[in-house]
Amino acid sequence: MSDNHEPRRRWNRRNSDGAAWGGENSTNNNNTDDQRTRSYYREPVQISAEFRERIAAAARASIVTLTTFSLIVFSGQEVLPVAWIGNVFAISVLKPTLGDTFLSARDVFVPMVPVALISWAVSAALSVSSTEVYRIVLPFVVALAAMVVFLCPWPHLTMKNLMLLIFYLVVSNPLSMKNVATEDVSSSIQDVGPFFVPALVGTICIGLLVSLMVHVVMMKFARSTTASRQVLILMRQVSHETNQLLLSLTRYMQSIGKDSDVARQARTLIDFHTRRRSRIIKRLGDYLPAVRTESKLGLSNEGIDIDAVEAFASCAKKQQKHAELVQAATTQTLLGEDYTSKNSHVREVKEIVSENLGYVLERLALEYSKSETVFFFINASKEDKEQIIHDLQHSMDEYLQAMRQAIHDAEALLQNNDDASRSTAGPMIRVRVTFLALFSFIHELRDVVSATKDKSDKVTETAIARLLSCLKMKWLWKDISKRRLATKTAVGLSLASLWVSIPYLNGHLAYTHSVWVGITVATISLEKTGAAYTKALDRLWGTLIAAAYSLLIGKVFHVNAIAKLLALTLITFVSTLLSNPNRPYASRYAATSVGSILYGSFDNKMLVDDYVPTRIMLIFVGVTIFLFVELIIFPRSSRTIVQSSTVQLFEDLEQFFYQSSKSCSVISSVSGKDKESNDKDFVDPLWMLRHGHKEIDVTSSLRDSVSAVKNTFALAKVEMRPGTLEPSLGMNVSLDDVGYDRLLSESENMIVQIDLLVVTLQSLRGYYCQISKEHPVRDLQWPSLVSASLLRIAQQLSEISDEFRLVFPHGLFRPGASNITQIIGAVSLFRRFAQVRLSILADVEDRHASYLDLDDIDRLSGEGARHTPGFRLTLALAVSAMLGVAQGLQNCGRHLERIVESSFPLEEVKCDENYGHTAAIQFGGSGDSNDSQSSSTLNR
Repeated sequence: MSDNHEPRRRWNRRNSDGAAWGGENSTNNNNTDDQRTRSYYREPVQISAEFRERIAAAARASIVTLTTFSLIVFSGQEVLPVAWIGNVFAISVLKPTLGDTFLSARDVFVPMVPVALISWAVSAALSVSSTEVYRIVLPFVVALAAMVVFLCPWPHLTMKNLMLLIFYLVVSNPLSMKNVATEDVSSSIQDVGPFFVPALVGTICIGLLVSLMVHVVMMKFARSTTASRQVLILMRQVSHETNQLLLSLTRYMQSIGKDSDVARQARTLIDFHTRRRSRIIKRLGDYLPAVRTESKLGLSNEGIDIDAVEAFASCAKKQQKHAELVQAATTQTLLGEDYTSKNSHVREVKEIVSENLGYVLERLALEYSKSETVFFFINASKEDKEQIIHDLQHSMDEYLQAMRQAIHDAEALLQNNDDASRSTAGPMIRVRVTFLALFSFIHELRDVVSATKDKSDKVTETAIARLLSCLKMKWLWKDISKRRLATKTAVGLSLASLWVSIPYLNGHLAYTHSVWVGITVATISLEKTGAAYTKALDRLWGTLIAAAYSLLIGKVFHVNAIAKLLALTLITFVSTLLSNPNRPYASRYAATSVGSILYGSFDNKMLVDDYVPTRIMLIFVGVTIFLFVELIIFPRSSRTIVQSSTVQLFEDLEQFFYQSSKSCSVISSVSGKDKESNDKDFVDPLWMLRHGHKEIDVTSSLRDSVSAVKNTFALAKVEMRPGTLEPSLGMNVSLDDVGYDRLLSESENMIVQIDLLVVTLQSLRGYYCQISKEHPVRDLQWPSLVSASLLRIAQQLSEISDEFRLVFPHGLFRPGASNITQIIGAVSLFRRFAQVRLSILADVEDRHASYLDLDDIDRLSGEGARHTPGFRLTLALAVSAMLGVAQGLQNCGRHLERIVESSFPLEEVKCDENYGHTAAIQFGGSGDSNDSQSSSTLNR
């Protein structure tokens, strides 16, 4: 850039306020503010994929509402008296795809039939008794029903709230229609009729059928809503991301040590495509049950092979673990590792690796792309598939040989040079891990395409056998969470049923709609307090919106039934379009409530103006009763569980590292064979890492410690979202969303590294069982080094846990027992993991230098070694996993510091006569000595 060149102004956005219309615009960038002319311009509008999906979802929901009410209302409500419930169930089961909608409809219909029959029998039994007995028994009956529904383990009983709603409607509705509080009892008693239950079931079935028919009709169009079509799109997206990932990795291997700018860009692309691939695979897995259902029913118009889809999804999921290992090895340099531009030895080693692997990797990526296309996306002949498998295997063998040659050439350069061998230990570890992860990535596809399935072995279970297995299932009483959910729902529903049982409440305040209190409790009762609290508030807000809209429609279109129905369709469309993905219940309930208000709930003759205040009151009472039971009678805090799990996780990690160090310390003493093994499995040096480790047992203590870490993390992850939604009443600090999300994400990454570490320990033990007793690799005592490194991490975690025990005596990561300074001091201990990482890498560098100084190093590399390549790859993987966990723990400390900074309250500063004087800050030693030193300093 020349000296007289001034930067250009590329975007004239300085005066834009983001409005759709308005602002100042100028076509000449040289205009001054005085010369700028005012003009109106249109801000660019981007129609995203999300907007198109919202429009499609809103259109489907509005069509379902219009069709359901048209079929039920205009056919005569004398036959189907509860029109609104058909729409409620239709909207509830409506999903984006045909397969998902069918599964939801099945989960409603299958348990609905027995629930309706049982509730019909119970209602008939109560109806033959006197009204006084009915009023007394009803609270106990609904409480028992709540216990049974929520403790039942049957797999098809998934929508338990809706099933409890049906039971409550059938059992309590006859009593709610009897207004025994009035003077003229006979004139006010109404009857729901002998066929109320069949009519209720019929109304629900109509709603379910309408939801299904909307998707079935869409099959005739190009953009059908079948899950099969979505899966094909996602499969091609996964394939595209995989090809881009391999292309980026090829560019990285071809440029390391030669062109740092290209290598950095390639690392960025590797990170990007790995993360995007993970998200797409998750979406693909979510669609698989729906695709399987469409395939069984013959509703798929794409003609896909469900076995091929499941094989592709399984392969992609397994590959993702290797892709994330490639991502970590290529995008994250080890602490203390020299950069290419600062160390000539590192640059030379990377150049050797690039020359040996760059173009071989390019051919391997090409063969992988051809194999994936042939086996999953086109109809190829058997001969073509066999040829593709052969070519892929040949490319994998070339890649394996090139990697061996690269390591051999690099070590020949570094031999007898301590400085070079130490400085290149880190890059060599990352190169080995990258090679192993990529080779395993390709091998997953190789295993899938070469595997053959024998469908004749599959045994189809009969319906009777499935029924018997369901009857043998143990009920969920021993599950604390399920037992609490069932108990609190039973208590809340009993209290809500008093509005039906007590004559004054039913007759004077809520006639004939007193069941809405119980319906509210049955609907919003959830297992987690935060989720239930949010759903209760969303129901209340949805009721208010529906009430206001219903009043407007009732006054404007009082007698026009068609206009009323179109207005109902419009609110459904708008509510679905504007729904919050994180809290969709408010919008969905507002849309469905308008129908129940406009069409009179149970009493079709009631005016909207009279019904709206009663409806708001009853929903409010139901929400109040539930929150009283939830927060006062059965208090539970997800926030507290997250805070306790935060502290417990590090103690569990400490136990894991102690047990893993103990298991690793005895590997060196494992007796080997008298001579080299001739096992054919060891022709493949990676056999132990990919398959052989499964035959090596770990100690029960190590297995239990791994389970403890995973269980603690799973509990914190499940409770995190409800914990952030809990009401904040000042009785506990709020959870910092960003800080805890990052902490959980880091913990999840550490668990992946822990699983990898366990595999490497099993593999190391397997190798020591195979290599001979006189093998030179035994003299290096690698297991002792790994054990010492694991013990170093465990000791640091022990120190952190001991300090946490002092500042958090109750085991909760929240303020109260200690001041902020002490808490930050305890959290700051995580920063010491930087030194732990440096010390581990230093020990590895020393051992690597010792290895390269061996006189018989030729036995440990090249074609003469059978076990050494896989053994050294296992060591590299173990070191990488340890360093990854140590780095994750260091990052956890930063996230904990953020949580303390953002959510812990400020300390109260007391003002006394010494306020304004500077206190001495003690950095060590006794307080008296520091005070005396400070005094003497001030005197001087």
